[in-house]
Amino acid sequence: MKTNLWDILSVLVITCTLVVLMVVLIIFVNPRSSINPFPPPTSVPTIDIPTPTPTLVRLPPTWTPTPSPIPTQRPTSTPMPVATQLIINP
Repeated sequence: MKTNLWDILSVLVITCTLVVLMVVLIIFVNPRSSINPFPPPTSVPTIDIPTPTPTLVRLPPTWTPTPSPIPTQRPTSTPMPVATQLIINP
């Protein structure tokens, strides 16, 4: 069987596709790799500064809302939906 130009080109395209897929996979797994043309910016190191005031270990006892002494209104009934007529004027 004779090797055609289209056979060689198709093998070349398949090889290039596999290479591109491998590069994309490497960049996806490790964005800081050397083959990445747009690496993420270097992160700023976090500095732990002691706070000037101590933080609360637990919430104070009055953090929840208290009941109101004024009673609320009774719930009202919701009216039932009714069918509306659709009138189309030509």
